[in-house]
Amino acid sequence: MSRPFLSVRQVERKLWNGSVESLQFEDGVNVLVGSPNTGKTKWLQTLDFLLGDSGTNPFENSSDPTLAEKYDTASASLLIGEEEFLIERRWKEPGAKTKLFVNNSGMAPSDFQSLLLEKLNIPLLHFPKGNPTSGQTWPQLSFRMLLRHIYRQQRFWSDLADQQPTMEQHACLLQFLGLAERLFTPEYGRLVELKMQAERLRARREQYGLTLTELAGDLLTEPGFDATVTEAGVQRAETSLGAEMASLLQKRVDMLSSAKEKSISSDQRSPTDRLAEKRATIIASIESLRQRLQSATERADELRVYIADLTEELDRMARAEDAGNALADLHITHCPACDQPVTDSQLDHSSCFLCHQSLTSPAGASDQGEARLQFERDRLTGEFKEAQELLETVDRDANKIRKGIETSEEQLRTIENQLAPARTAVSAFVQSEVSVIDMALGELNERQRQLGRLHGALQIGTEFTSRIRAIEQEIEPLQEAVDEAVSTVDFRTAESLLSRGMNDYLIAIERLRPGAWRHNPVTVELSRYSFNIRVGSKRWNAALGGTDSLFFLMAYHYGLLTLSAQGECHYPGISIIDLPGEFAGEAVEDKENFIVQPFIDLLKQEQFAGGQTIITGSAFAGLQCAHRKELHEVYVA
Repeated sequence: MSRPFLSVRQVERKLWNGSVESLQFEDGVNVLVGSPNTGKTKWLQTLDFLLGDSGTNPFENSSDPTLAEKYDTASASLLIGEEEFLIERRWKEPGAKTKLFVNNSGMAPSDFQSLLLEKLNIPLLHFPKGNPTSGQTWPQLSFRMLLRHIYRQQRFWSDLADQQPTMEQHACLLQFLGLAERLFTPEYGRLVELKMQAERLRARREQYGLTLTELAGDLLTEPGFDATVTEAGVQRAETSLGAEMASLLQKRVDMLSSAKEKSISSDQRSPTDRLAEKRATIIASIESLRQRLQSATERADELRVYIADLTEELDRMARAEDAGNALADLHITHCPACDQPVTDSQLDHSSCFLCHQSLTSPAGASDQGEARLQFERDRLTGEFKEAQELLETVDRDANKIRKGIETSEEQLRTIENQLAPARTAVSAFVQSEVSVIDMALGELNERQRQLGRLHGALQIGTEFTSRIRAIEQEIEPLQEAVDEAVSTVDFRTAESLLSRGMNDYLIAIERLRPGAWRHNPVTVELSRYSFNIRVGSKRWNAALGGTDSLFFLMAYHYGLLTLSAQGECHYPGISIIDLPGEFAGEAVEDKENFIVQPFIDLLKQEQFAGGQTIITGSAFAGLQCAHRKELHEVYVA
């Protein structure tokens, strides 16, 4: 036995009156026999419920409403390797309806499923349900998913695991064959996550670029250029815009110069030019004075705050000195330990009367404290006076600057009045032309500011690119590691293990009943992302019909059971099969024995010791070497 097998030793159901119904099972093949309505399926549903079903108990879903009240609890004894577990469901106990009790310890069904996987040495992992990069969360490959292939319910005989998505079936097969842990690795999950992040960033970058291009509009529209927003495009637009502005400014200067020559006589041009130069000088002087005034005002504000702080510090020092003088004469009148009155009764005042430690020149210590206090007071007073003097100096400078500004502004007004006639004469020639140029310059200035903002917006796209590049650098070694791991996975050997087991079963029933299987052998095809099981060249469900599908699905369970003896596989050595009463219009009773005999022969082999199969049926008459469990009571609604 290569790994721990799972087997059922006993299943019990406790009735409301305290009596118990039970079934015992053994290693090997167990046939649960009874005529219709003797409860075979309900026993297996009870076992399914005990194996971690998170739904309601099977009696609540029954067509007979009295069953829900008839039974109180159910339990099963499971053997995993050499370790035995008692599993209970107590649906009538308050707070225990959704719990499982494992050796009397309550737990959630999901925790119990994880416990089963751990005890069976089946790795706990997550798998992609669909396209790995679809963005869906990878679910955990639970024991209940695997159980869909271990326990064949009576109502599900049309697929490998009815109502289970194909990707989930694929993951279960890979788990049974021991390949899932090498394919669905944490590195693969991380790789898929990084690829999705990079793809989302690329989509955001593309959408951002389209939005930016649409918003940019006419900013980058120039002859010979497209409107796509790129760093080079913005630089070209800025260069073109700068040249256009320079051209307009030069045109304005030329236009004003020409107008001046036409409107002002030559003998008046020199005084006018001198006035214009003086006006420009005064304007520059006023701007400089205003900057100096702002600096002086800020310095004065800082000094006022500093003086206020010094004043507060001097006030605190004065209060501390007054408090020291007031508290200096206070003496210890009561013991700090027992609060009893004490008096200074000793004659020797060179030591403390309370702690008896030597007093070293108390008068000198007092003088030092007063000197230190006086030093600090003198220092603060000196800083206060110095700050006051600096403030007065700064205020005087600020007043001088204000007067200078007033004088310069008066001079500027005088020059403006003197230049007014010349301006009127020039404006008569170029007023409309200059206005048009000024408006064009205003528009160009606004476009220049927008281009500056566009530069900042382009940085966001650059950040997207940087983040994508960083993720791609992280993806590269992960991709190599995942590809290397996948390259070592031997799909061909795994395919042959399952297909050989299935074909062994079909050969066995053909030997037991010649003509039972008239089709080509079964072939299994496995890959990283999908699987296929063919009969001949066709998919099995397209090639087979009627009773042949029953034989095929029995072969599938047999093939899975053969994996139990393979050390690298993870099948737990148990099959639970609830045969239907009829299949494709034919009674299964006529076929019961020979479709079960290969399981008996398999589990008698030494390497399958501890393996178990539980099969329901109507008769199994004359079947040898199987443990027979007969049910006689017929339940009639």
